[in-house]
Amino acid sequence: MLKMRRETGFTLIEMMIALLLGLIVTGIAISMYVSTLGITKQTVTSVRLSQELRTVMDMMVRDIRRAGYWAGGTLTGNPHGVVSGGLPVNVFTSPKSSDSNSCVVLSYDYDADGSATIEHLMGYRLDDAQNAVEVLWTSSSTLTGGVDCSVLPGNWENLTDDSTTVITELLFERLPSAASFASAAARSIRITLRGESASDDRLVKELIEEVRVRNDL
Repeated sequence: MLKMRRETGFTLIEMMIALLLGLIVTGIAISMYVSTLGITKQTVTSVRLSQELRTVMDMMVRDIRRAGYWAGGTLTGNPHGVVSGGLPVNVFTSPKSSDSNSCVVLSYDYDADGSATIEHLMGYRLDDAQNAVEVLWTSSSTLTGGVDCSVLPGNWENLTDDSTTVITELLFERLPSAASFASAAARSIRITLRGESASDDRLVKELIEEVRVRNDL
């Protein structure tokens, strides 16, 4: 006589429970993936913001630190400290800052040719309209007349990308000179640079640097 074998397997309820558990696990995995993507994007944006602010700050620090340098020059009569017409202006003799102190114009002999031409003039300022840091590049054919932060808009170019970075503050402050054995102590400039991401205003960075003007004699 043949013996009946009992069939084994999953019931409908068990299969539905298994499917439900699978959906839950899949949902958790998708949620973690999306969260990871968001964190990665935020990290990349934050790094990009930090790098752009640091690059701009380093440029301003370098130029202000070298302001007044004159290759082969003497201790007196430095033409990079003269303010007259279209001649270069030095940050420590006459900073020519705007009312909000968001601009500085300076000059130094960057190509070490011993001269003091208009090509040696440069500047940095905050463009409130575009929320960007601008840099001033000049040439003898484009600059005439007086030198200050409010004129010559055609010579100012964006140094930061306003499509990715919004500059909310650029401040130049002249610090009091410390006591010195010399007749004139070297001055310092405090630079404050603050910006946020154009795509996420929650990402905000601020850099503060104090720069000693080494050629302040």
